[in-house]
Amino acid sequence: MVEEKVLEGKETEICQIGVVVKDLDKTIEYLTSLGLGPFSVRTVLHSSVVLRGEKVSYEVRMGKSQQGPVELELIEYQKGKTIQKEFLDQRGEGLHHIKFVVRDIHETLEKFARKGIRPLQEDQSISGGMAYMGTHDIGGIIIEIRGKPID
Repeated sequence: MVEEKVLEGKETEICQIGVVVKDLDKTIEYLTSLGLGPFSVRTVLHSSVVLRGEKVSYEVRMGKSQQGPVELELIEYQKGKTIQKEFLDQRGEGLHHIKFVVRDIHETLEKFARKGIRPLQEDQSISGGMAYMGTHDIGGIIIEIRGKPID
């Protein structure tokens, strides 16, 4: 019997690396001096999030830069309850997640569930839906999935 894969084909292409930082401006200044960037910065309020079953909201400042085929996302916590704040408190700054785009987020969530992996945090109000999956116990990296039609 062939084991079911959660991600297949184009869904296995990493499209984003997410890094939690304490000081977004200082981090962008440093990375720009190394040749990365340019970064676009914005503040984002997520007002309809489910964090481990609890409806919450949070705000972050984000700096994004396209580095070849992969987007580098820097995340600075502002307020509210979120896994980014938990990460910062428990581990400090660092690699938080890798993101994949999936054809059908609900089907992908079901595949993860069959492997015993549950969402840490979900936001279905975002077009196509998104979820941070609890894959960090092995390898230390959270997987973000974002629903979007792909070729």
